[in-house]
Amino acid sequence: MFRRISLETLMKWIFLILALSMVLLMLGARFNQSYRYKLASASASGERIKRLMSNYDLNYSADMIAEELGPYWRRTRPGEAPSLALESGGKQYGFVSDYESIYLDMLEEERYLILVGMLGLIIAVELAVFISYMLTRPLRQLAWLCREVAGGVSVKIPHAALSPYEFYELVESFNNMSSQLERWREVQRQVSRMDRLAAIGEMISGLAHEIRNPLASMRIQADLLRDEFDRLPAHGMSDDVKEQLTVMDGEMDRLNKIVTQLLKFVRPNTTVITPVKLDGILPWSSAMLNPQAQKYGVQLMLKGMSQDVTVMADGELLRQVVMNLSINAMQAMSLLDDEREKILTIAVEYASWVGGGERMGMLSVSDTGPGIAPDIEHRIFDPFFTTRREGTGLGLCIAQRIIDGLGGKLSFESSSKGTTFRVYLKLWQGGTNDGHLDS
Repeated sequence: MFRRISLETLMKWIFLILALSMVLLMLGARFNQSYRYKLASASASGERIKRLMSNYDLNYSADMIAEELGPYWRRTRPGEAPSLALESGGKQYGFVSDYESIYLDMLEEERYLILVGMLGLIIAVELAVFISYMLTRPLRQLAWLCREVAGGVSVKIPHAALSPYEFYELVESFNNMSSQLERWREVQRQVSRMDRLAAIGEMISGLAHEIRNPLASMRIQADLLRDEFDRLPAHGMSDDVKEQLTVMDGEMDRLNKIVTQLLKFVRPNTTVITPVKLDGILPWSSAMLNPQAQKYGVQLMLKGMSQDVTVMADGELLRQVVMNLSINAMQAMSLLDDEREKILTIAVEYASWVGGGERMGMLSVSDTGPGIAPDIEHRIFDPFFTTRREGTGLGLCIAQRIIDGLGGKLSFESSSKGTTFRVYLKLWQGGTNDGHLDS
């Protein structure tokens, strides 16, 4: 089983071996040239002394001959074969090349070259570390981001200013892949949500039918019981009986309201898209929400534009969305203490959807409540999900379904200082005659 090594380590070793090879090759070539030159110089001095001794009858001692031969020759040791034999004064002298002196002389002459080679090797090692790091850092970053994408996180890699073309293409391909995966996840979420809604709708239809029939019978029997008490000859109904019948009527009304809301969720109203002036919704919002705002101690603020913002929508359904979002906001702010300011703001303006540059009409509902917990943000549009004990969990789900049916977008931002829901709708592209517009 081979041990896996990192690409950075492999590149460091490759650059180090190449640098070491170049230094050794340079020094080897220089030493070989110097060695051959010194060996040739020693051979030339030996030939010169040999000719001199042959042509002239000279009586030199061994030390004098060695001095004439130069530092690259030495006398033979006992049992050593001479490479140069000379006769002087009737005596035979043997000499051989002194390789040790040649090597020492070479090291002395080339010491600066050796120092330069060592410095070059150190610089090459540092360059190898730097280059391998620069080349492998994007790959390490890419590997980490791939793990993030595999974990469901949408990420993108910014392009480096001095990135090579291959790395640029790799980053571009990764970003495209990440975008495609995010779109695929969004499609999967929508498909899963539609499957859940279909199953829930089928169940609710049957459940509403089974509840409404007994509920109608209970309403009839309660009315008959009230009439029967009214016909009593004595004092009629007592106060306790009246209170109990009133409580029964209220509970039946509440149950009927829940069933009606469930049926609206299963079978939404038919959408009739016409040009709608968003600014016209603000006065209606003031009239409808002021009583609720006073009940919860909330200050209602409306912000319009000097120029009408006209969109393509269903005015009635759009009012229902504003009502749902506003009621949710006021109920969330009711949990705050009295020291914190409670403000509900409904604003109309032009804006661009986050996912594209198209100019659209925007209707926002903002509050100064405690915000939505980050761990449940992904569930707030799920049917029947609610954090209030008395809630049905259908308000936001119905609002999103309505906006989707209108061809718009619904988004939100939340923090500990409050939550803002934004409704984006396509602008009306009609003429200037707007006398027939729904407001």
